[in-house]
Amino acid sequence: MLLKLRGGLDSFFVTVLLGLLIAAFAVWGIGPGMLSSSNQSVATVGDTEVSTNRFFNLVQQRAQALQVQFGGEFSTPQLVQMMQLDRQVLGQMLVDAAVKEHISSLGLRATDDQLATELRSIEAFSIPGAGFSPELMQQALVRNNITQSELLDDLRSSVTRTQLIESFIVEDMIPRGLAEQLHIWQAERRSAAMINFPADAFADLPAPTEEELAEYYEASKSGYMTPERRTYDYLLLTPEYFAAQVEVPEGTIEGIYEAQADQYAASELRTVFQVSFDSEQEALEFAATVNGGADFTETAVASTDFAANEIDLGDNTRSDIETEFGPEAAELVFGLVQNQPSAPIEDIGGWSVFMVPNVTNIDGRSFEDVRAELEQEYRLEAAIDIMFDFQNEIDIAMETTSDLTQIAQTVGLALATVTGVDAQGRGADGNQVVTQQNEYIVQSAVFREELGAEPTITDLNPQDATAGMYLFELKDVSEPAEQELEAIRNQVTADWTREKQQEKAGEISDQASARLRAGEAPEVVAEELGGTSFQANNVARTGDNTSNLAANIRRLIFDLDVGSIDSAAAADGNGYVVVQVLGSEAGNPETSGAAVDTLLDQLNADFQEELFVQYQSYLTELYPADVNNVLIQQLFSPENFQQ
Repeated sequence: MLLKLRGGLDSFFVTVLLGLLIAAFAVWGIGPGMLSSSNQSVATVGDTEVSTNRFFNLVQQRAQALQVQFGGEFSTPQLVQMMQLDRQVLGQMLVDAAVKEHISSLGLRATDDQLATELRSIEAFSIPGAGFSPELMQQALVRNNITQSELLDDLRSSVTRTQLIESFIVEDMIPRGLAEQLHIWQAERRSAAMINFPADAFADLPAPTEEELAEYYEASKSGYMTPERRTYDYLLLTPEYFAAQVEVPEGTIEGIYEAQADQYAASELRTVFQVSFDSEQEALEFAATVNGGADFTETAVASTDFAANEIDLGDNTRSDIETEFGPEAAELVFGLVQNQPSAPIEDIGGWSVFMVPNVTNIDGRSFEDVRAELEQEYRLEAAIDIMFDFQNEIDIAMETTSDLTQIAQTVGLALATVTGVDAQGRGADGNQVVTQQNEYIVQSAVFREELGAEPTITDLNPQDATAGMYLFELKDVSEPAEQELEAIRNQVTADWTREKQQEKAGEISDQASARLRAGEAPEVVAEELGGTSFQANNVARTGDNTSNLAANIRRLIFDLDVGSIDSAAAADGNGYVVVQVLGSEAGNPETSGAAVDTLLDQLNADFQEELFVQYQSYLTELYPADVNNVLIQQLFSPENFQQ
């Protein structure tokens, strides 16, 4: 919350830590009614309680932010469950609670003067030129669904956390000399001569004799076992399966269309740029500069603390702008001429100037345009009820028998059978038998089950019961078995041939290495031995897109001394590559000051991050959490979310 309101802290590391530690408040409103009436906490750490209200709101906020990123493809409950957002947020809040416990044990406390200073430092609560405004504070608290006592509590925690964390953070923990030495090693560049001997180039090798083939097969017969194959029956219930059974009452689809008329009306999507200033005069001067021909983004970046990506708000509907900035701003933005800055408008963050560089007109969709789509949605929604009715019937049938054939006959559903497939869903002929995603889910479960297990109803998607369900009965398991050589002669012969070709490539690469060590030129050796020579220059120790060298060849170049020669198998297993290191140039810290600075910053950041990880681990062990998992499960059932 404080980071959202204040806009950041001075110390980068403290900002990172507080971003992890402070549980932000949601801006999407209170969730289910149970939150306001429950006096339970989702967890306790020592004497510190983890607020149910805060926890639910923050998870919902994260989920809805992801909804925007995914274009609304997933619902809030789906995102919470798929990405385990509840567990992510809970983990952060438990760390926050452990820090509070530690702070309490150390006797740290923010003074009233420190609290007042923190409060005045929040820009969203200040009027440019006039200072702190209680009215702006109250407006911000209402918009973010935060009480004043919660704000003050977080402010006190912020002050003491900052004191605690900064007490064991020292700037420039890593000496610059270490960064310079690391740069010398990291920035080294090498050149090398290479000869490639592909194995498949040796196509004139004699065919194996019967004795050679039999010996090769005996030595590697475990690699030619037949795969385990399984046969099973199953029932698969999905809304799609039952959709055709749904009857659509006359006028229903028309009614749905009329209820959602706004969704199908013609509209505009506007790309919006926005930047804010402390005073109206600054905003007016900026708008005049842009009107004079200056670039909006470049001028904003140069004259404010905004980054270019913060200025571009992307494509927005009128509703988007109204939600973020209010009705007056929405009216202003959607009345703008393209590429002309708006007049300054005052909001909670100061004086904003908008510009619309692009307008996309979205055509309306008539009833006939969407009739089929709406009807399918209606059928699928109604089919879910039919599916659950069948589940109830299956449950009843399973009380009297575990035989899936009898269960299917009792409820009147078609039983599917899959015969002799391997773990990849292929039949004995090698063709793919299991082809659909839902069928693969069933087949994967079959290969985790033991023969003789009774059928059980299982959700296709553990996070979404409405996606469908299945149950199966494993009928037979065919264990892996040896195959006669004659049945797989062609495969064994091909494998033997590839192995011998690879061995030949290795022998030739050894000869090439010896000749290079004797002083012969790489191109001469390559031509006479049937390889391809080439030279790689400016090779980096790690891949940097300057060459197509495989990682193992790159490592070999840097493992060898300058002038040394060796070979390695090609990364794709096709032959060998001979390497002769020609030269090396170490990184130069004196001419790469900026690179060393960046490396030093990264080393310090990594060290500080590791320090924090260790501190966090220490606190979570020192203050174990008591988590109310039952309450968490109740909170995140789908019906508890605002859609």
